[in-house]
Amino acid sequence: MPDSRKRSSSSVERAFEFLDLVAEAKPHGVTLTDLARASALPVSTCHRYVSTLVDLGALSKDSAGRLFLGAKLLTLTQAALEGNTLRTQARPYLEQLAAVSGETVHLGAHTDHGIVYIDKIDSEQAVRLVSRIGSVVPHYCTAMGKAVLAVLSPEERAPFLAKATAHTSYTLTGSNLDAEIQAIAERRWAIDEQENEEGVRCIGAAIVSPTGELLGAVSVSGPAGRFTRQLCADLAPLVLAAADNAGQQTWPHPT
Repeated sequence: MPDSRKRSSSSVERAFEFLDLVAEAKPHGVTLTDLARASALPVSTCHRYVSTLVDLGALSKDSAGRLFLGAKLLTLTQAALEGNTLRTQARPYLEQLAAVSGETVHLGAHTDHGIVYIDKIDSEQAVRLVSRIGSVVPHYCTAMGKAVLAVLSPEERAPFLAKATAHTSYTLTGSNLDAEIQAIAERRWAIDEQENEEGVRCIGAAIVSPTGELLGAVSVSGPAGRFTRQLCADLAPLVLAAADNAGQQTWPHPT
């Protein structure tokens, strides 16, 4: 007898693959043919998946037949954010960092795919950073990501380090990145020295529970010309305090 559990799991994975493909195509959407080409599946198979996702509201289709993410995902996303304990408990400390630094503050969650922004407070200064909640950034070239890697064991961080490629001329890779992670592990805060985006500097720290559970990370970012490395270093104690306070408040998990 076929293993129905495996079949169901594969179907869910395929559905999420389609959602990812549509998300990557923003803002112009994709056609059924695009999905078939990208997934290497017959158009008829893609049509069955897409029809179900449209019926569920996870995808929407315009008059030309192009596919976009559906309104149901907005509802689920909002519910996920509102129910996120870390986001709720960390918010006061994000606000404090934003007020003191005058720069953009992010809260991130650690995932296998990267660091996902789950909260953000924009700078009130004229020149601001462009980012959005839900964006995913790499571990190895961001302040939050490197701070998280420094908390992980060598075995846990290895897959993330293996993905390291140069995003900018400043991105660290190989032995230079290894040395940087070791230094971060000792001081507990990390600087993104324009490694993910040229012209942007960032300082971040991992959020860890009192029992050592990795909960996420917090960062402060600004234009490199204004947010100097010295300002980052001066802000380090406050970033660490915000991360520590958020970790204390979020633990233990509510039952």
